[in-house]
Amino acid sequence: MHPELTITWHLPDGRTLATPGWSKLNLLAHADTHDLELPQACGGHAECGTCRVRILAGELTPARHEERELMTRHARRFRQAERLACQARPLGDVTVEVLAMIPPDLRDVEDEPG
Repeated sequence: MHPELTITWHLPDGRTLATPGWSKLNLLAHADTHDLELPQACGGHAECGTCRVRILAGELTPARHEERELMTRHARRFRQAERLACQARPLGDVTVEVLAMIPPDLRDVEDEPG
């Protein structure tokens, strides 16, 4: 199968890596395909938030209910342009920053009031 797009990864060690991509795979699956270290603790079910990445450029599928719910419950823990790699699928070429600090497993922290 021919790649449909390119994913440019900015890695915590300062390296930049461009990999082929497909719109049917989420970013977590792409990272796994290319042996990139991307944490995840819930198996890609949008429950833990540990696979967060920052989107620097490009378009992704909209956040689904599970991802939106987690982001709402823990709004202060998500920075602008962060998405769950297990939920976000690229719609074209994208540039992604892998976070240097592994986010906490949100199943282990209390929901934010509000």
